[in-house]
Amino acid sequence: MLMLLARDVHVWSVDLNLDRDRIHAFSQFLTEQESQRAAKFINPTHGDRWIVARGYLRQILSQYLNLTPSQIVFTLGAQGKPAVEGHSIEFNLSHSCDRAVYGISAKFPIGIDIEYIHPLPAADLVDRFFSPAEQAIFHSLPIDSQQAAFFHAWTQKEAYLKACGTGLSTPLDRIEVSIDPTTPAAIISSPIAGIWQIQKLEIAADFAGAIVVGGEWEGIEYRGDGSGE
Repeated sequence: MLMLLARDVHVWSVDLNLDRDRIHAFSQFLTEQESQRAAKFINPTHGDRWIVARGYLRQILSQYLNLTPSQIVFTLGAQGKPAVEGHSIEFNLSHSCDRAVYGISAKFPIGIDIEYIHPLPAADLVDRFFSPAEQAIFHSLPIDSQQAAFFHAWTQKEAYLKACGTGLSTPLDRIEVSIDPTTPAAIISSPIAGIWQIQKLEIAADFAGAIVVGGEWEGIEYRGDGSGE
């Protein structure tokens, strides 16, 4: 059983591309409802990755809770934030492309987000969803750094909303964050009260990521691949 002290924050990063035997093993952890959701993916690869991401979540949490992965029961809060029935452990996950990350805390609200950096109309999205101050900073950056800037900011906003548990009921342009991808993650302004600490995730060169914790943590401890080995 893994120990998680009050101010600890653990981050797990896993590869979702596994062989058929391991995908099948993870599928055995899932509830009937989870299995039905996985079966709805049109692209089989996406369905397999969803199974692995969910299976890893159960396997990782089981190491803290002294339960088997199949014994874990998830509930949803008013805004859809998941929790483990009967336990106070805080967690959040995000997956993009072939990578998933999990943030675990003993007591602090936590939000985590990663995105695979790929071509998209970054300027249009910034003008649509970001604040005027953020837009000005974004458009002042060199063209060749704007794509990274978008993902740097987007993951911060997403992680923050997930930690707060408000979802998209809080407009993205009300949360101002660090834009320049060469600078640390930072929450510059927000309508949500509380102590919120944010940090950029360094997962892989082609991914942007951020983690937000609602409390005074002592730093991140990066864990292994989720296997417990």
